[in-house]
Amino acid sequence: MPVPMGRRVVGAAQMSAGAALAIAGIPLCVLPGPGIAAIAGGAALASKGQRNFSGRAATRLEERLDSTAEKMAAAAKEQTVKAARAAARKAPEAAHAVAAAAGRGLAGAAKAGGSLAASAVRAARMRARG
Repeated sequence: MPVPMGRRVVGAAQMSAGAALAIAGIPLCVLPGPGIAAIAGGAALASKGQRNFSGRAATRLEERLDSTAEKMAAAAKEQTVKAARAAARKAPEAAHAVAAAAGRGLAGAAKAGGSLAASAVRAARMRARG
């Protein structure tokens, strides 16, 4: 049975995105970052794309892997939303600090902005851990 063209296009896009994600994960294994997770996610996406492209049905193991990947994506989305909400709550404080530093000149504003950015990164890392 021939595979519809739309499904083949989606499959090709998934394979390309999966390959790019897996390749991007390689340097993340050495650098700070989720390298193994990126490689695994890229391989899973490429596998799903290959199934869509060829019209092949998923095996039971592939179905379980797809389900697990969807759960992980939902958890990552939830953590991102929490971090964004925390950043939004801190935004007025950050704006006030930068405005106060701007009163001390451009160098003071740059220093305060850099300090606030570092604080935001630390807060996001702590939220991602726990």
